[in-house]
Amino acid sequence: MNLSERWNGRLVQTSCKPDFKDMYDVIIVGLGTAGAIAAIRAAKLGLKVLGLEQMHGMGGAGTLGGVTGYYFGTRGGIYEEVDTRTAELEAASFLKAGGVNANAKSIVLERETASAGAAFQYEAIVLGVYMEGRAVKGLRWIGPHGIQSAGSRVIIDASSEAEVCALAGCEVRRGRSSDGQVQPFSNVVQLLKDHRIHHFYTDSGYVDAADPEALSKSIVQSALLETHLKAEYRDDEGRLLKIMPQLGLREGRLIVGEETVTFGDFIEERYTSEPLFYAYSNLDNHSKDVAFESEAQQDWSVVSSLWGLNFTVPIPIGTHIPHGTEGLLAAGRSISLDHDLASCIRMKRDMQKSGEAAADMAYLSITKNCSLTTIPYAELRSLLEETGCLEQGRSVEFKDSSTKVNQDYAVRKWLTDPAEIREALAGTKPGIAIWSAKRLGAQLVPQLQSWLSSDKEEHLPKHSAMALGLIGDAAAIPMLRRIVQERDMFVPHTSRKYNQVRGYAAIYLLGKLRDKGIVQELLKIIRDPAELPQLNPEERNWEFISDPEELYFQFFSFSVMALLRIADVHTELRESIGAAIQERLHDPELQLKVSFKGSRVIKYSMLERIEEIVDKHLQSWGSPA
Repeated sequence: MNLSERWNGRLVQTSCKPDFKDMYDVIIVGLGTAGAIAAIRAAKLGLKVLGLEQMHGMGGAGTLGGVTGYYFGTRGGIYEEVDTRTAELEAASFLKAGGVNANAKSIVLERETASAGAAFQYEAIVLGVYMEGRAVKGLRWIGPHGIQSAGSRVIIDASSEAEVCALAGCEVRRGRSSDGQVQPFSNVVQLLKDHRIHHFYTDSGYVDAADPEALSKSIVQSALLETHLKAEYRDDEGRLLKIMPQLGLREGRLIVGEETVTFGDFIEERYTSEPLFYAYSNLDNHSKDVAFESEAQQDWSVVSSLWGLNFTVPIPIGTHIPHGTEGLLAAGRSISLDHDLASCIRMKRDMQKSGEAAADMAYLSITKNCSLTTIPYAELRSLLEETGCLEQGRSVEFKDSSTKVNQDYAVRKWLTDPAEIREALAGTKPGIAIWSAKRLGAQLVPQLQSWLSSDKEEHLPKHSAMALGLIGDAAAIPMLRRIVQERDMFVPHTSRKYNQVRGYAAIYLLGKLRDKGIVQELLKIIRDPAELPQLNPEERNWEFISDPEELYFQFFSFSVMALLRIADVHTELRESIGAAIQERLHDPELQLKVSFKGSRVIKYSMLERIEEIVDKHLQSWGSPA
């Protein structure tokens, strides 16, 4: 047997013969959103369970992080019972709080875990993983009782950063492909006002949460931001109780599992037929540098402005099993997804379901004495449906989060009738029609091309060009150029918020089409902020763009990325385009700052990030950085 540990940032394996004094069926690392539910479920199924948590309480983001509301996710599962007991405890013993009472829920989770028979330790940090080949056999950790070790038949890594998986040498990934960046984190402030507990948050920065030094620095620095720790508090604002001790981390390490759910597969309707549960949200990316995201995400969120379209995603078994390992599961937001879908499949309801599903998988693997990859799905499905973790009759569907029908969001279907598509493209909410046209592809191209010449309508020719651009038809280019030349500031009303300006959406599409005829226009934009018009308050997207500086960043970043894509194909332009971009980036007068969602006060410089992305791209051409 080998002990796998991290020394000076490197994994080191040493041969050993551990004498485990304690053996468990399941050890769960991390008793946060997913892990606490996994511990309760596994113990209730009769397994011998140990839970290890590095913080001082259970519940993670929903308790110590103060994220008390539910942002979408699907109903059902044992977390519903926990929330019911939390509401009862709050009514009996606590001040009323918005959402699910954080302090009460932490207590309920402890009571439920203990009463189910699970053991648990706080302030416990995993040091190493015991392995036989690729099978995980136990853990070594340090906690209040010193250094300890124990054997286990299955380990569930619910650490949120896939720390056990990383220690076991499993393949992990982080962030988007352009620069490895994850979404910004938030932190929550708790206030007392009118005899009630209130919470608010802002996005506060970026951090690699797997780096302890960087994480500690971010916890301290973000707590001192003027949005959180004010010089004084007015009575009408409420009295500060505390800044919550756990950051609201949206994304970190993701495992490479036996199966991976990607946004590209999802939009092509490649789904599993054997789901553990269904996740439900929109593509809720909190980053404002959307120009650096994948083409799939930009097609969806920038060109079609479908940020507010919610959808259900079936999550297969293999997303929870690190590829090539045995005896190890992941649960929570580190399961096997791509960066795009990680912004959707991270909501608390769904992460609690992930923990429950992992416990069910461990139970069947142990009781059936079978590999995690060969668990009988029929029996697993029965366990999941028993609690409602997997809802019977659930399927993939899309809902408009801006429109309610009978207390639920309106179901949206993709359009197939050209007349209906034309009508929507001619309006101010074209997103569904643009994406529907993309889905229909070549069969709708003749109609889209004919609508380009509709001079009597403002939106129809422009939105038809955007649809053609997504399809990849060069007939869109003249109209897309016109949109850019006009510096079109129209913001559609497709989504409830975070719709994107038509002008830079057209820039993205011209880059996607590799149109060298737009190069000079894009160079004008990156060289001079005065190339952009004044913001019209009636058209201004106050949610996504807070001031002219941010507007310039959007046009600048989309223009730079379009220029690089164009030069990928038109190699004769590489030298001039690369030199022009580099010259502008080295201009000491250049400012590229954006605010974070939830605050116009906190500004973040994007200059270093875009320099890194540009350098990486130029190096791929064989040019010097």
